[in-house]
Amino acid sequence: MLPVTLTSSQRLLVVALAENLLSQPSAGRAAVPTSAEAAARLGWSMTTFNRKLDNVCEKLDKIGVHGLRGGRGKLATNRRARLVEYAVATRLVSFEDLALLDAGRQDSEHPAPD
Repeated sequence: MLPVTLTSSQRLLVVALAENLLSQPSAGRAAVPTSAEAAARLGWSMTTFNRKLDNVCEKLDKIGVHGLRGGRGKLATNRRARLVEYAVATRLVSFEDLALLDAGRQDSEHPAPD
């Protein structure tokens, strides 16, 4: 598979979804937050979150990652879990990326002056 480059907001989205898994001291299963929980964690609207999730899933689908997009007769109901699984397994995101969540949250709470 080809390497993929995420925008900073796409990386934030993936880290928010993978936060529970990345923050565990040892490998194992972790709950993937709902879209509403992840959007709230990032301070984003559901519309923004869903649009960015669609973009990330489309980008990864184009390089051959399965289970991220629905199609004819096929629902992508587990795409958040599949996205987290892929992102952690391939080190697309890692423990070090958790710091981005707090930095991103501070940026959204304290926007730069115009």
